Amino acid sequence: MSGPDFVDLVGDEGTPEELERLRRAHRMLIEAGPPPELSPRLSDAPAAPSSRSSLVPRRRRGAAFLLAAAVVASAFGIGLLVGDRNSSGFTQVLARPMHGVGQLASARATLAVGEQDSAGNYPLKMTVRGLPSLEHGGWYELLLSKDGRPTLSCGSFDVATQGVTVRLSVPYDLSKFPDLYDGWVVVKREPKQRQAPVVMTT
Repeated sequence: MSGPDFVDLVGDEGTPEELERLRRAHRMLIEAGPPPELSPRLSDAPAAPSSRSSLVPRRRRGAAFLLAAAVVASAFGIGLLVGDRNSSGFTQVLARPMHGVGQLASARATLAVGEQDSAGNYPLKMTVRGLPSLEHGGWYELLLSKDGRPTLSCGSFDVATQGVTVRLSVPYDLSKFPDLYDGWVVVKREPKQRQAPVVMTT
């Protein structure tokens, strides 16, 4: 009895031993002939896999599946790592805690300094909690300090009631710590106010 060509069904990949086992199985299937008609009860059963996939050894199918799963998992993990690094774009090299002074003694902040960029600037990221939101056009200003005294401005910001994370960038050479400056302060500025009181310090 003739049947489908073995090479058309299975191909020629695999070791000679594997191909010979598959060839014997192919001959036995041809000799057995087609199965009897299905009963009506079984006529709606799920379709059987194709002849090619059913003749492939289960061990090879399992290994291929595990390899594919490992590749997908590795790609996903690398994507998360690269995506997280690109999305933040901030590599911390220095961190300083800050605390409030005077009536705002309960205020807290964390100031992080990032790596110097190609233009020579240093990115700053400051998370602030406990500073009240200012009205009538007021704002806060972050400055470098030396011995607790404000020196160079690092930028201004406002805050919400529950706190804020501020992103700033400064052109100063922060590698000079602690020679030229040894910390930071935050001052409160309001319109028509000559003095800018320090409200936070490192």
